[in-house]
Amino acid sequence: MTECINENAIPCKVIIVGNSGVGKTSIIGCYLNKFNENEKSTIGASFSNKISIIDKYKISFDIWDTAGQERYRSVSTIFYKEAYVCIFVYDITEPKSFEDIQNYWYNTVMENSTSNLILGIAGNKNDLYEKEKVKEKEVQKFCKEIEALYFSTSALSNNSIDDMFIKLGKKFIASPTFKSLWSKIIGNDNKKLNLKDNKKRKGLC
Repeated sequence: MTECINENAIPCKVIIVGNSGVGKTSIIGCYLNKFNENEKSTIGASFSNKISIIDKYKISFDIWDTAGQERYRSVSTIFYKEAYVCIFVYDITEPKSFEDIQNYWYNTVMENSTSNLILGIAGNKNDLYEKEKVKEKEVQKFCKEIEALYFSTSALSNNSIDDMFIKLGKKFIASPTFKSLWSKIIGNDNKKLNLKDNKKRKGLC
């Protein structure tokens, strides 16, 4: 059994955002070990859940896969509320998919979400690197501007998907939001919890 600090998982709402066809649903499927190469486009939004142990903390990733088609975009904003992590996904072979993150998705998410949102940008389909049309340097520059973590991923080859959720989970654990949730869920006795002290409070998961 994996040793962890909390018996009750801390919920972390994650939204996956980007144009249709960039691989959002496939990334989630890969993370859940349910990858389907012939996955159909999401209509509206779909929900998935996975409990992970990160730095001995039990985290419940509540993942919302939002539709990228224009006719569903106004509906998708409903699911941005109370999200703690947002992953923007673009296709490295389709420049417009990254341009739309810059010109539409980022602004829309920030206008419809809570403060202190943790951001990640995934350049998906890196198995097609020989067809890459989006310069990583440009993406890294934008990531720096919006304080987002950058990931080069491939759902098809299962490249960096788990690592992406681990690194975003670590950032979530280090956030004030996590400390607030811990106080509410674990109990008032832990309000003064030092998140760096993993030795005093241990349990089995």
